[in-house]
Amino acid sequence: MTATVWWRTILQAIVDHDAIVVGALALVGFVLIIVQSQKIKKLRLNLAEARREAEEAARAAALAHPGSIDPEAVIEVLRRGIPPTLDNVYSVMRRRDAIRDAEDREREAATAAEGRVTSSGLSRARRGSRSCRPLPRAG
Repeated sequence: MTATVWWRTILQAIVDHDAIVVGALALVGFVLIIVQSQKIKKLRLNLAEARREAEEAARAAALAHPGSIDPEAVIEVLRRGIPPTLDNVYSVMRRRDAIRDAEDREREAATAAEGRVTSSGLSRARRGSRSCRPLPRAG
């Protein structure tokens, strides 16, 4: 049997049994989908566990040297998905410090403004009470 005849026989069998071939391919595809979805579920569970362990390790490492690295900054870096390098952690820490400083300045300005409003309101009321004289009676 020559190669041409052999291939022709295979192609004729595929054409004659096309529904069976398509069904077999669909079955193989379905099995592959099930296997891959199980792998994905397993990987997601592993990822969640690894993320929790990384956060715990980062917190423990940051607490081992108090004052140097903020553990919450390390956790934020990990949660945001950026590479956990010292530069990224320090930039997050600087950003957090800047936000805290701005909030403190805003709080102090609001307190000072409230004090000015309260004191100026009292002085106006006092001035108003001094300048109020009874109107002269006609007649």
